[in-house]
Parts: sequence; structure tokens; C-alpha cells
Amino acid sequence: MVIPKLTGMFIRNDITTADESTDEKTCWGQDEYNRVCRDMANAGMTIVIPQIGVTYESKDKQVFYYKQKQFNSTDEATEQEYRQLEYCLQAAKRNGLAVYLPLQLCESLWFQAVYDKFQTESSLQFLKDSADFSIKLADEMYERFMPVFSGQILGWYQPFEIDNGNLYDMQALNAFIEHYLAPVTNHLRQLLPNGRIISSPLLYTNLTDPSKMDMAKWCTMWRNMFLRTELDTLMPQDGAGWESATSDNLASWYRPTREMIDECNVYLKKQGRSPRVAFWNNPECYSMTGSGTMDIRRLLQNMAAVDDYVDCHISFSVHSLIPMEPRFLSGQANNKVYYDAYCTAQKLGYIPSTDVRTPTVSRTIFDTNNIRFNITKTGDALGFIMFRTINGIREKLKEISTVEGVSDYVLIDYQVIPGVTATYDIVAFDAFQNRSVASTFDITFPESVADGVADRSKALEMVNQEALSTGIPVQTLTFAEQSEGFYFQDDKAYTDRLTQHESYEPWWENRDKYAIQEGIYKDENGMAHFRIDLSDVKTVKAIGISFMQDRNASVRVPLRVRTEIDGVEFYTAEQPSIRGIDFTQPVGGNNSHKAEELWFWGFNEGIEGKQIDIYIQLEYDVFLFTNELIIL
Repeated sequence: MVIPKLTGMFIRNDITTADESTDEKTCWGQDEYNRVCRDMANAGMTIVIPQIGVTYESKDKQVFYYKQKQFNSTDEATEQEYRQLEYCLQAAKRNGLAVYLPLQLCESLWFQAVYDKFQTESSLQFLKDSADFSIKLADEMYERFMPVFSGQILGWYQPFEIDNGNLYDMQALNAFIEHYLAPVTNHLRQLLPNGRIISSPLLYTNLTDPSKMDMAKWCTMWRNMFLRTELDTLMPQDGAGWESATSDNLASWYRPTREMIDECNVYLKKQGRSPRVAFWNNPECYSMTGSGTMDIRRLLQNMAAVDDYVDCHISFSVHSLIPMEPRFLSGQANNKVYYDAYCTAQKLGYIPSTDVRTPTVSRTIFDTNNIRFNITKTGDALGFIMFRTINGIREKLKEISTVEGVSDYVLIDYQVIPGVTATYDIVAFDAFQNRSVASTFDITFPESVADGVADRSKALEMVNQEALSTGIPVQTLTFAEQSEGFYFQDDKAYTDRLTQHESYEPWWENRDKYAIQEGIYKDENGMAHFRIDLSDVKTVKAIGISFMQDRNASVRVPLRVRTEIDGVEFYTAEQPSIRGIDFTQPVGGNNSHKAEELWFWGFNEGIEGKQIDIYIQLEYDVFLFTNELIIL
């Protein structure tokens, strides 16, 4: 394998201004930017892209990362925040790096509008307002930064994450081009006639090769944008990184995309326009959960798989690879080791194979069918992986990273089926994903009732109402910060805070416990399954479970949800489930639900039972975020 190289990296401004351990904003200063840009240059990189010019939450609330002149009434930036772009440009100039200036990022508003396909009055107005705002930002940045940093500034980065799930719709695409992309990119071209205008869209490959229809829609979408606007650089993200793609299927997307871009350049030349459309790659090198950095072997393999089709690789983001102060690492505990490994591979021209020492491991069964492995670090391992084999099927359950100065670690499997015989392998790995010989355990678990998740029933003053906050055995999950109860009057729903509530930690503070793995309870129909034991026989009249729809192609609500009580079907809710109550709209009472929280509800005259089984069928192989489970 030819070792490809990173041409540059992104810096996400809001990540550089947060200490995850305290939730406090502690912005980078000039020294930190200098150190990061120095290490990028030492690794042979030549480009840095600060990802955000403005964090845009609403018309009345923005955080500017430069000192603006005309938005004082809405700017909520701190003194250090508004200097972030200047710090980055200064560090880039000092270390000979080029910079692409970023516009605004307004994730929640953008994904809501694109999910509506820009057909509602509010989402269409969002596009027009965004275009006006972007043009004003570009004018200000040009006036402020070009006199001093003209040698560093090579163009513009457009932060809207165009996705291949919603803009395939031609009406949505036409609206996006007409009301935002064309007027903004035309203006950017006037400011910098030779500057590049970059888009780094979402690419979700779902670990499969694309169909002819997939590629036709993808290429048609981008052909329209290149030929009808001044956008000139495509740099796919996500699918090219940690979360969704492997080197086996990346080329199936990139090869036809390269051909489409070459055809666009031929057409542009015939039309007397500059044939300047370029194809770059954005190999994200960290987990979206923030839990680890991609090993250098996989990063380089993914880059190599598309290297023949792209002009360069610019990775998101420096916080997952470049050494920096521990308080800014955002969960990436071993940046220096991964950075040194990347530089070593570049210097050698190949990925070295090294011996990794087998970890010292002991195990304990608790709560009948849960297994805990206590691991003592030996050697220079960067982390540990737990594999489980049942009936010949081997699954990777969990992976954790080591922390400097810490010797002892714990891996727990909370989702073991009672009565099964399982083989566990615990292996250590290094930055190149070289693995140790496994510590292996063959375990036969006793028969018991598997509750799937911890019983979180609450003792409530309200009669016959219980709320459980839980997660689903799929790839990713979240927990509501506060459970909510519902009561009903006619066709309307009302919410009340529960009078008593069992406190618990958010999942990200106890990730090992809550990150229930995909595929543990899968029936013959491929539905994820988990079980809740109510301890005593109860009369159940309603069950509701909510999921977060993140308005992009990676986070989707399920195709359907089916529940059973003591083996008797309670309901099956298809997507979307409203059942006379529109839970996509705010409801009355003390709490409201945002439009992106979707509920699957089932109602019944009342079924008595103790054991509730919930089956979840996904529409796509994507992430599922559960927010709340309510049992009434």
C-alpha cells in the first residue's frame, strides 16, 4: 500500500473553546494555535480550515469567532471567542499554512430546513436569511483579514452539511441552489476570483456498495451544484471516515464521482467557464461519540482506497490527532501517540508491525448474567477491545482507550443472554491497530431472566404511572436528562414533571455501562430486542418511546416498534406513529417537545403483565438515538 498523506486538517472553533470535563468555555490562546499549526507543518501539512466563522443559533443569538462590526445586538461571544479566527490566521502565517475562511454554521436550523426540503415558508425563509447573512460575513472577513493575511487566504469553506438523504429531491435542490448556494458563491467568487469555494458534504455509504440509482442521484445532485453555481470543490466527510465506510466500498462511491467531476470540467470549458472543479477527501479520524481516535492503519487504508480519485486529503479534525493540552482533547486521550504513529508511517513509507503485550485480565460474573473484566495495562497499549463469540458468531462489543498514568481498566458486558456459553477475547492494541494475543475466557452463564437493561421504575405519587429511561441495543444511544410523564384529555396530551425521580448519570459520563451493543438481541426478522421487568404484575394502558431525528442521513427513527406484555402483543407502531396526537408538535403542560423528537405510541384498554418486550426495526443501518420510554 502506498502511504497517502494528509494535506491539512480542520479546526472546529467551538471544540477549541470547551473543556468537556467541566462544560466551561476555556478558549485557545495564540500559543495553542501556534503549537497545533507547528505540528501540522512538521507533519507535512499545508492547509488549515477553521470550520466555523459564526455559530448561528437564531436571529437573536450568535457566537462570532472574529470581531464583527454590524451584529453587536446578537453577538454572544466572549472576549477570547471572537479572537479565534485571528489566532488561527496568525498561527498559519507563522507556520506557512494556507487558510480557507469559514462562514456560519447553524446545524439545528439547517437540518430542520433541509428535512422539510425547503418547501415550508419558514425553511425557505431560512435559506434566504442565510444567504444574506453569509454575504455580509464574507464582506466583513474580506475587509478585516485580507490586508494582513492575503498570502494565507486561498478561499472559502461553506459549513452547511449538504447530505445525500434530502437534497436528492429536485425541488429541495432547486430551492437550495436558487436561494442560497448560487447567490452566495457568486458573491464569494467576486471577492476572490481565484479562490476555492469548498463544500464538505455528508456521505453515508452504510457499509455497502452504492446501487446505480444511488450513484445517479448523488452525481445528479452535485452536477447541478457545480454547473449552476460557483461552488468548485467537493470534499465528502463521515462516509470516508470512522463511522460508516471501509476501504472495501469507498472506491465504489469515489470512482463515479471523479468521473462526474471530470465531465463537469469538460462542460464548463465548453461554456467558456473555468474548469476548476476539484475532488478532495475528508477522512474523519475520530468516533462521532468522541470516544476515540481512528487507528492510523485504518485511516491510511481508507485514504489509500480513494487516493487515485482525489486531489488531496483534509481531515476533520485536529482535536483527534494533533497533540494539545489535555484539557482541550475532547475525549482523545492519546493524541501524541497517534500523531507520532502517523509521522512514523509517513517517514517509513509503510505501516510497521509491532508486538503488543497481552493484557493481564481477570473476570467476575455479577447480577447473574453480567460479566466484568478487570484489565491491567502491560506495555504501551493504547486501548483494549472485547470480543464475544456465541454459537460461532464473533462480535466486537466494546473498545476503550488508555489514559496516561492509569493502569487499571474495566470492560463490562451487560447484555449476556442467560444460559448461553460465550467465549470472550480481550486484546490490547497500539496506534497502528497491531493487536496482542488475546486473553480468552470460556463462560457458561446460568439460567435467569434477562432484563436487557437496568430496571428504572420510579415510585410515583401519580396513580398507575411508571417511567423508565433506557437505551436500545443498537449502535448509539442517549438518555433524557429528566423523565417526563403524560396524561391525556380527549385527543390532547399534557406533560408533568415526575414528582419523584431516580437520578442517574448522562450516558457520556458512564459510556461503558450505557453503550449497549448492536445485534445482541436480534430475532429472526432482524429486529433489535430488549426486555424490561416491572418486578410485579401491572396494568399497562399506554407505552411510548421517543427517538431523536437529527435531520440528516445518519440519525433516523425506526421503521417500526412492536411491544409485547408477557408474550401478548400490545401494539405495533409504524413510522411515523402519531395515533391522533401529534407528538412532532409541542404539547401542553410544563414541558414541550421539539419537532425533531418523534414518538411511537401504543394505547390499549389495559393489559396485565410483568415482562415487557420491545422490538425495534431499523429502516437503515444507521444510528438510533432513544430519548425516553414512558409506560402508563
